Amino acid sequence: MALLPVDMDATPEDLVSLLAVDAAVRAAVGLEHHRPTAAALHWVGDEDMWMALVRPGDGRALLAGWHHEFSLTEGSGRGGEAGTDLVGDAPGWWRRGVEHARSHDTYLGFLYGWDGSRWWRLDQPVDDGFDPELFPATPLALRDIIDGLADDTLLDAPDRDAVDALIAAGAELTAEQLTAVLHAPDGWPEVDIEAGVRAARDFRTAVPA
Repeated sequence: MALLPVDMDATPEDLVSLLAVDAAVRAAVGLEHHRPTAAALHWVGDEDMWMALVRPGDGRALLAGWHHEFSLTEGSGRGGEAGTDLVGDAPGWWRRGVEHARSHDTYLGFLYGWDGSRWWRLDQPVDDGFDPELFPATPLALRDIIDGLADDTLLDAPDRDAVDALIAAGAELTAEQLTAVLHAPDGWPEVDIEAGVRAARDFRTAVPA
């Protein structure tokens, strides 16, 4: 199958920045998050939906993931099945995305490749489940995720301007910026700002390009 260009504004570096903020908020409110590894950044949302940024090197990247409701493809071959071919005639390094899904024993719905200047995907006839507004792939989507995390952990509704400043800071966010977003009524539940800042710092040198 042919490769098609993907109309997505976020570069791999943008995704690193967004995932750093998500990790900071999760760590601060006591929720688990995946720390960066030398090979990939991995994020998990509700109903085991997931997204990962895999960096094969030489300025390339892969965006892989799965949505529990909308992904009608399955390319990991999970459980020994053949699955859907999400690589096709793409360069061989795209298989790193399939390997990442297998290493986490999870389904693979979408796989996009970054060649250094833009994203590409295999021409598939069915929905692969990737919507940037459902994953931390745009500032707006991340703002909604932060609002949801604050609500789920009984924090005050975050100030919109403070959230925007936090997202713009990315992995360089400060304790003051994180504190401005995460308000706990009467000091409960406790918010560990230092843990959040440390989580963001992990992304400063995460996954070399």
